[in-house]
Amino acid sequence: MKLIHFLCVFFPTIAVASPGALSISWDNDLLTGTDKGYTNGLRLSYLGPTAENGSDCDMCLSRTAKDRLDWLPVIGRNGNSHTLTLSLTQLMVTPENIQASGPAYEDLPYAGYLSGSGTLWSWNARSLTGFGLAIGIVGPDSGAKAAQTWVHKFTGSTRPNGWDNQLGTDVIGEIHAFHARRIFRKNIANRLSQEMSWMSGGKLSNFISSGELGVSWRIGTNLPANLIPDYAGASSTIGLPGSLDSPGPGWAAFIGAGVEVIPYTYLEEQSGRYDYNQRLLVGLAGIGIGWHAPGFQLAITLRATTSQDETNKDALSFGTVSAAWRF
Repeated sequence: MKLIHFLCVFFPTIAVASPGALSISWDNDLLTGTDKGYTNGLRLSYLGPTAENGSDCDMCLSRTAKDRLDWLPVIGRNGNSHTLTLSLTQLMVTPENIQASGPAYEDLPYAGYLSGSGTLWSWNARSLTGFGLAIGIVGPDSGAKAAQTWVHKFTGSTRPNGWDNQLGTDVIGEIHAFHARRIFRKNIANRLSQEMSWMSGGKLSNFISSGELGVSWRIGTNLPANLIPDYAGASSTIGLPGSLDSPGPGWAAFIGAGVEVIPYTYLEEQSGRYDYNQRLLVGLAGIGIGWHAPGFQLAITLRATTSQDETNKDALSFGTVSAAWRF
């Protein structure tokens, strides 16, 4: 609970101290008509102003991070913009039968995760690179039990009764890196254009260690400057840099596909008697639509993966609602 209190104080403080943007992104499997597996993800992010933003960034964290980390590849490159994202993320995993109060060893265990992270991004019109760190907790102090109980009470959904059996408590650490590159952007008609990009990334963590490779295609009017239209709460903040920089109001539709290699998960290694075996190679797909204007962005995305569990053939699906605004 100390981590929750610190971050809840920290986010308003940096928002007042430095101009930037806020983003909120919510994943939930109820948006796709299910309630099992990856149940909920919530991310609150602060997107700092660019380090190159003149007097508006004299005291900003982005410039400090850029100057301190210019030994990393691409960071500090002439012609690139640099910005820092700070995020608070909460995730929860539940079994299919949440009415049962005892552990269901033939299904997934309950697991709650809470972390704070920071990522420094360096980008231009064609490419984007980011490096970051995260620290968090798994277990009762993640607040997952209270959060899901409140949401289900508010929505009139089934009360989750098995959180007393959740995994944890453990401290989580993570380092991550991502790279994306725009393949092309072409004008189709007046204000209407399309683009395609690819991305790769990896994270080393005692919660999930993985590597991923994907491609996305987007079409719309007055497209913003970001390379990847990915705003999922559980994912990296790779979609945020440039997402509020559009030449005018417009809309966008996007699809994406990819693969993820997952050699380690906390869920498998710490699940004990629970019957969960993480699949090494997982397929990813998503489709969404968004609305944007200078300084504002809203998107709705539907996502699916192939089965995460070698003993369970069911695919995983969830929806994401996200919004970002500059202040």
